[in-house]
Amino acid sequence: MDELVTDLEGTANADLPRLSPAHIDLNRAALYRWFARLFFTTASETEVIDLRAGRMRAVLESLAMTPGAEEPVAAICRALDHGSAASVAASLGVARTRLFDGIGGNQTTPPYRSVFTSDSGLLCQEATVEMEQVLRQYVLKLDESVCEPADHLSLQLEVMSQLALCAAVETEATGAAAGHFLVGQANFIDRQLLDWVPRFAGRLAEVDEFGFHAGLAAVLVLILQQDRAYLAELIDA
Repeated sequence: MDELVTDLEGTANADLPRLSPAHIDLNRAALYRWFARLFFTTASETEVIDLRAGRMRAVLESLAMTPGAEEPVAAICRALDHGSAASVAASLGVARTRLFDGIGGNQTTPPYRSVFTSDSGLLCQEATVEMEQVLRQYVLKLDESVCEPADHLSLQLEVMSQLALCAAVETEATGAAAGHFLVGQANFIDRQLLDWVPRFAGRLAEVDEFGFHAGLAAVLVLILQQDRAYLAELIDA
């Protein structure tokens, strides 16, 4: 994780066409894992410091250059700068619990595809079964410590990270982008992410008073759309 993040920071402002396809895939994998981490657990005081003025601030500044991301990134930074690092970490924990863990009443916004794609709006519906099938398809499994349905946003983002890493390995070995990995990633973004994450982000924009998770989700939507367009260019080339 640290090595990949270092790669991401080192190329944040680089001219992407000059990078090798494998290097781009490593950066994509790092970015997806970064989003997965921030939606899965609450940032610690040390991580808040890093996001405020450390290496991770460079990632935020890079993301702000994505078209449409300037204001959502600014909202993330405002939340991060709202008090001491310890108080921000505590506020992030409160916000995450209220939004994602079911104690926020009508403000609860569960980070599961099932909730946003099933008629009943409940957990562990068809979307969960589909993600379990995807895990089997790519010979992946959830870590034993993970006690979440497979269609949790962070788990989906981790799968995208793994697919990008696989693409990087194959591209490095063959010298050319692997077509089946390109199509697989594009289909995964379409089916497992873009069909519900925009609605998830829209809901957070309405209820997230602290602003961190809403900003993060808004930026994620833009990154998903940008990455899907990038994959489409490679597939059509």
